[in-house]
Amino acid sequence: MKLAKIRFETDSACARALKGLSMRMRITVLADESFIVPEGGLEWLRAEGVPFQLVEWVTQDHVLQTLRDNLAHPV
Repeated sequence: MKLAKIRFETDSACARALKGLSMRMRITVLADESFIVPEGGLEWLRAEGVPFQLVEWVTQDHVLQTLRDNLAHPV
């Protein structure tokens, strides 16, 4: 499964995306306010006209390492 790390420029776009995506698939929200979504999530965002910025394509291993690093260093 391809995963994408994305960001939203506005709070309203972020809220709309969070609600819509979370009802349809599993997403991960990181501490830096970026989202990890499956490739199908990008298709949904485009179809709904929600503006987003693709930061990078990531692997499942990258997501796990990012989550582990955040747990090791509490804010």
